[in-house]
Amino acid sequence: MVRITKLSLMVAISSVLYVLEGFVPFPVPGGKWGLSNFLVLQLAYFGSLKGAVLLAFTKSIVGALISGSIFTPGFFMGFFGALVAAVVQRLVTLTGFFGILGVSLVGMASNNVVQFLVGSVLIRSPAIFSLLPVVMLLGSLSAIVNAYLAQRTVGFFREGE
Repeated sequence: MVRITKLSLMVAISSVLYVLEGFVPFPVPGGKWGLSNFLVLQLAYFGSLKGAVLLAFTKSIVGALISGSIFTPGFFMGFFGALVAAVVQRLVTLTGFFGILGVSLVGMASNNVVQFLVGSVLIRSPAIFSLLPVVMLLGSLSAIVNAYLAQRTVGFFREGE
């Protein structure tokens, strides 16, 4: 179980990264690099489904409130993408077939597909899917960085458990 102090720190870090990502250019309009998800990956891989989903939920809400993007199309796309990715990452971890990098890549793919599904419903057009290959390629870079960060910081968050 994730302790409230640990989860609060993770929410704070993830929320700040969520907001800062909005200032970093992304080659696809409306896209973000997704580095605020590294702690969700960490909880999905080293922790629990409950902790990963709770962090994905909370960091999405808090980050959107701080950035002023709550209840926008981008919020809904990211919110549902993050929740599904947290669940998928935990389930893939439990299979034992993938290391943290593989879990991160599967999480990125599920996050992006869900975001595009939600986006296509919101704009009532499948045209958005034409951007998916580019986003998946760029997202792979983020997934690599997220796996590295999750692996490197796990000891910090295990302290005092």
